[in-house]
Amino acid sequence: MRPTRLAGYLLSFALGCSAFGQGIPPNISRTLGTKPPDVLFTDTTGRTFHLSALKGKPVILSPIYAGCPSACIVISRSVKKALAQLKLPNDAYTLLTFSFDPKEGRKEMADFQRQHGLNHPNWRVAFIADDRALFEMLDALDFRFTYISEQVKDHPNLLVFLDSEGVIRHYEFGLEFTPEQLQRGLRIARGEYTLWERVSDWIVPVGALGVLATGAWMMLGRRKK
Repeated sequence: MRPTRLAGYLLSFALGCSAFGQGIPPNISRTLGTKPPDVLFTDTTGRTFHLSALKGKPVILSPIYAGCPSACIVISRSVKKALAQLKLPNDAYTLLTFSFDPKEGRKEMADFQRQHGLNHPNWRVAFIADDRALFEMLDALDFRFTYISEQVKDHPNLLVFLDSEGVIRHYEFGLEFTPEQLQRGLRIARGEYTLWERVSDWIVPVGALGVLATGAWMMLGRRKK
């Protein structure tokens, strides 16, 4: 097998592993630096607000759906735990958890909020009542989901960080988010993340892929002998 073909297989394998069980990953090269539409949200108390009303400090977007049997629960609980450990002041960020399921509304999101104790003062739990506005929002984030069944949906597990002007600056991917991940996302949203830190974030995964490729190539070489 040629080295270039082997590298292609390894890259496809790595990308496939990262996407497996997490829906179709967004194309962040298309979304970073853009501003989502100023859609109208409705929170679990029935109050409406536009996304622009949250400007002035970084915003963490957490797209979930209330009927999710696993991932969305883990995401929300881990974010809650991580924020509690960070002990950030209320004016440091706003967290907006909203449903990407057009069939969910105030009751479903209120039940989700109550069941998982998402009651921090600057944590908004909401939905977008207008389907067209909802899908415009999801398209702006390049957040895509598919139906596995009527109840279960395959979707990316992520957080999106907006700066104080509402511009998309960063994505964090995962199921259980750590304080370090949230701190990094907020620092990037505030423009505090250095170039060296950005480069360092790539060194470990690229190095691991290189080790994997080298090991696979050596194994193939031994088999040929």
